[in-house]
Amino acid sequence: MKEQLVDVVKVSSKGQIVIPKDIRKKLGVRTGEKLLVLSRDREILLRKAEEISIEEIAEKVEGKTEENCVDVDKLLDEAIEWARRSK
Repeated sequence: MKEQLVDVVKVSSKGQIVIPKDIRKKLGVRTGEKLLVLSRDREILLRKAEEISIEEIAEKVEGKTEENCVDVDKLLDEAIEWARRSK
């Protein structure tokens, strides 16, 4: 997928950004919808929550848990709780 500069946004003092209206409309991002915030090297990526597969999540989690000695069971419990709240 080819990257395209669409707009420049400013981060508020609370760490918030505004996704431009035309992008929200084009991608179908609705008020209250949850987005995943991912980081890759020096990039910040936003992805609609329902568009990421469990396999993609597992791949990302596996590497980070080994690097950072994360409690996988606790992480899974938190993910399940988040998914239940987002319905």
